[in-house]
Order: sequence, then structure tokens, then C-alpha cells
Amino acid sequence: MVEIEGIDRLVIGVKDLDKGLALFGEVLGAKFQEVKGGPADLAGVRLAIDLDKHLELISPVDPKDMNPPDPVTLARWLEERGDGLLYALVLRVKDLDSAIRELQSKGIRIVGNRIERETVEQFGLQGFKEVCLCEDDTFGIKIALVEYQRTDSPVS
Repeated sequence: MVEIEGIDRLVIGVKDLDKGLALFGEVLGAKFQEVKGGPADLAGVRLAIDLDKHLELISPVDPKDMNPPDPVTLARWLEERGDGLLYALVLRVKDLDSAIRELQSKGIRIVGNRIERETVEQFGLQGFKEVCLCEDDTFGIKIALVEYQRTDSPVS
């Protein structure tokens, strides 16, 4: 059995990130930090995260065929379904490698590239690792597993 620590964050896809930030930030009190450069630019998306509220907003701006986060699919779903949708579920685990072995032993595949970063200073994270599970094995639900340790000092 994979031992999860809980829901790390819900990923909400939006057509307009600024409107999403206004709604979830101003109305619900989320304090998002937008991820600039690096992974967001490579994926052709804008994204913002509030780890304390367990929310991530993602908006395709230059859709490329990548997984994760697969902005081509996100752009198509938003076109078909409206201005926003629940896009993915990210679960936090204590030991990502152990979780992967357990899932693979049960026939659940990992897709895309494993993401690893020694530190994510913007959010005060160390030892960040993330993988995505194959939607064909998870009832069509986009699920990612993540492992990291939080430090006390995210960079604003």
C-alpha cells in the first residue's frame, strides 16, 4: 500500500490566470506565488501555487506537447468545458521511490519525466521530486505524486 501524507494540492486549470488569481486569492484568501521562468516557461504555461491552501492554478499560454503538465490537453479541455476545471490531484508521499515501486507492482505506470530539484527556494522546499501516473491506470484522473521537505523560509 502506498502511504500518502495527504492531498498536497488540487490543480485547477483556468483560461485566464489573472482572473483565477483574483477569484481564489481575493475571494477565498489564497496567497499565490506565481512560478516564473524555468519549468513554467518550458511547459508553455503560467502557474501559481499556494501550498498552505493546497491549491495550484495553471493556464496554458503557449501549449506544447509535454507531460507533465500536458498544456495541449488542458487548452483543449478548457475550450470544450469553459473557463476553469479541476485538472489534477497531487498527493504527497513520504518516500516517492517506494511509492513508485508499489504502484508499478500493481500495474500502475509512471508517465512523462520525473522532476527533481534539490531546492525550490521560491516555496522553501528541499528535495523536491514529482512523477505523474498514467491516466489509463487511474480512472482517467490526472494524479501526480510528490515528495519534499519544507523549510521555514520561502522566498517571496
